[in-house]
Amino acid sequence: MPPRATLPRSLQLPSSKPPTSLPSWKPPKPHLAAYHPPSSPGPSTYTPSFTPPLSPQLPPRRKPAFSPGGFGLQSQPQPAPSARLWDGGGKGKEKELTRKEREVEEIRRRDEEIRKDEERLEGRPPVKDGKEEAEACYVPPPATLHFHSTRALPLLYSPQPLPTFQIAYETWGTLNSDRSNAILLHTGLSASSHVASAGNDVSSSTSSKPGWWEDFVGPGKSIDTDKFYVICTNVLGGCFGSTGPSSPYPPGDGETRWATRFPLLGIHDMTRGQLDLLDHLGIEKLYASVGASMGGMQSLSLAYLAPERVGRVASISASGRSGLNGVGMRYAQRSVLMADPNWNRGFYYDGVPPHNGMKLARQIATITYRSGPEWEQRFGRQMISEQEAQLDEAGNPGVPRLSPDFLIETYLDHQGERFCLTYDANSMIYLSKAMDLFDMTAPALTSLAKRYETAYPDLPPFPYPTDPPSISCCSPRPVDDLTTERENVEAKSTAEKATKKKLERFIPTSKSPHLAELAQGLQRLKDMPALVLGVQSDVLFPVEQQRELADALKLAGNANVTYYELGGVWGHDTFLLDVQNVGGAIRGFLH
Repeated sequence: MPPRATLPRSLQLPSSKPPTSLPSWKPPKPHLAAYHPPSSPGPSTYTPSFTPPLSPQLPPRRKPAFSPGGFGLQSQPQPAPSARLWDGGGKGKEKELTRKEREVEEIRRRDEEIRKDEERLEGRPPVKDGKEEAEACYVPPPATLHFHSTRALPLLYSPQPLPTFQIAYETWGTLNSDRSNAILLHTGLSASSHVASAGNDVSSSTSSKPGWWEDFVGPGKSIDTDKFYVICTNVLGGCFGSTGPSSPYPPGDGETRWATRFPLLGIHDMTRGQLDLLDHLGIEKLYASVGASMGGMQSLSLAYLAPERVGRVASISASGRSGLNGVGMRYAQRSVLMADPNWNRGFYYDGVPPHNGMKLARQIATITYRSGPEWEQRFGRQMISEQEAQLDEAGNPGVPRLSPDFLIETYLDHQGERFCLTYDANSMIYLSKAMDLFDMTAPALTSLAKRYETAYPDLPPFPYPTDPPSISCCSPRPVDDLTTERENVEAKSTAEKATKKKLERFIPTSKSPHLAELAQGLQRLKDMPALVLGVQSDVLFPVEQQRELADALKLAGNANVTYYELGGVWGHDTFLLDVQNVGGAIRGFLH
């Protein structure tokens, strides 16, 4: 494996001296996430006074040390014996070893031929021999539509805003004359904006391919594009066309990436960017905001930030606050990814990508996406070493292998390998952290509102939970509605008393100790029809979190809450697979 390329300090830190000439945009290598050239070169692409947003704090560098004791009690690990020592060193054994080496070399040669054939059939450019590991090779989908923001985006966790950004999106259907039939779809963590085929005004190579929700979106389907104008975006922080860690770093020359200088994002930051897109499209109010998994969080966030712009809200297999089970799973994924030495603290774009870490992280994630009963039905305890091809002359199975042997192991291995070649590691880290930070309880929202008000006192507010729906992140707070700290405390106290009074009469299905606080945080959604859909076999977002969300909305005073709890064995991925039940619930809610 070639040594990892080190980044000079000049690529990691913005220069204090402006360049003598304005930088020119250069096209990237074909194997990296697609750059999008600036719409107009000039001062907009480089600002000498640029102040980058606050980047997140990275964990300290890992310094593994050999620990003597155990495993032989030696103070230093002993080198492995040579192959000839294992075989006894005799001439006969040397001949046997040489024969095995020839067989291994023949297998390698055949594998190389198969790889080249695959590249030729798929139309990929040939890779130079010996360079395979030196290239990050996740490939974004063909070009979609792009909204280029002309203004900076204020961020919850940084006192400096994100400079001009872009959002990749696609649309389906036709916007009616009064622009009232628009539905915004929010994606999960790793999805692109390509939710279905036959989109509007996108490249033919994109519109002809099926999307990740192909069976749900289209003419006559659950989300009927003959009736609705459907919009789907790739979220900020992603790697499929929207601004994220793999995007060009503004002070650079077009070849330097944000990497882990990219600011920490929250779910509310992503939805605020989507509101800018709606302004660009001229849509004042959505017919519905619909999302599943991380998209369900975005759907709730959008309804909270701008309730006057959302007609109804749907949250599928999500939650009102991230449960610690999910937080722990996502932390484990980030840990194994960051432990990959090729991650290089996020600066891997010009070197070897962290494929092993990404593969392991995806394997952990896949376990949370499905359920044990499905594994049993689908794979059972079948092993490759027990299959007919592995039986000896007497019909006895082969010896179990340490490498993937159970069919469930081979499936996880395949899923991890495929994902690490198609998704950016930094995007996975940033978006999974945003999911962990999501919390719609009143104390958490109040804390965010205070933080935002301190950082951006002159911009439209991040609403307090006690603010009426007329106070929105889309317009400045009216001068006559400015509240003092004392008035906020009084409003909070009044809301808490009202919630406690309702709770005495309300019989919730959820036993969550945070139910009252979540209800207070969702007060701004009390006049909005809501659909909450959960799955009993979901491991990542247990059905208890859906009960908590539905009960909190009802406790907040929402009299139009529809709650469905589905069975089945697909776990969290039910929202992708169960067209009859999930699709039927969405169709009924929208119509």
